[in-house]
Amino acid sequence: MKIREARAAYTQQLDILRKRQRELLKEKEEHEAQAFGAAGNISFGGDGSGGGVMLELSEEYRRRAQELQEKIDSVKEQIEERIKLRDEVIEMEVGIANAEAAKQQGEAMKDYGEEMAKCLEIARRIGNGDRVPAQDEKKLMDFNMELYMAAKNMAMMNVDKKHKDHDSLWEDEEEKTENPDPMEMAADTEINVDIPDINLEDGAE
Repeated sequence: MKIREARAAYTQQLDILRKRQRELLKEKEEHEAQAFGAAGNISFGGDGSGGGVMLELSEEYRRRAQELQEKIDSVKEQIEERIKLRDEVIEMEVGIANAEAAKQQGEAMKDYGEEMAKCLEIARRIGNGDRVPAQDEKKLMDFNMELYMAAKNMAMMNVDKKHKDHDSLWEDEEEKTENPDPMEMAADTEINVDIPDINLEDGAE
C-alpha cells in the first residue's frame, strides 16, 4: 500500500468515527432529556411514595446511559488510535521527502561543481586562443558573462600563438531527467501497514 493510500484510509475512518461520535453524543443528550422529563411527570401511588416506578425508571436510565457511554468511549479510543496511526504514516512520509530533498540538493551541488569546472576549462581554452564549439561558448556566456569577456580579451593577446581545436566538453553529456517532487515521491512510496477495521457499535476490532 502506498503512503498516500494509507493516509487517505485513516482519514476516511476518522471521518466515519467522528460522525458516529457526534450521533452517540446527541443520542445520549436526548436520552438524558427524555429520562429526566419522564421522571418529572410520574404520578405517585396511594401511599404517596411512587418509589417502585421511580426505581424501575432509574435502573433503565442507568443501563442505557452506561451502554451509550461505553460506545462513546470505544469510538473515542478508535479515533485516538487512528490519529496515532495516521500521524506515524505522515511522519514517515515527511522523513522520506526530506531525505529525497537532501539527496537532490547534494546532486544539484555536485552538478553545479562539474558545470563550473567545465566552464573554467572553456574560459582557459578561449583565453589561449583555441577554438571551441559554439555550444561551449554559449555555456560559458550563460554561466558567467564577465568570465567569457575576460577570456575573449585574453584571446586577443594570444592571437599569434598556435591554436588547438577542441571538442565540446558537453558532447557526451546524458540528458538529465527532471527530479521528482520529494513529497509526491514520498506519497507514492510503498509501505507495509495494516488498516484495522472499525466497529460503530461496540468498538470491537
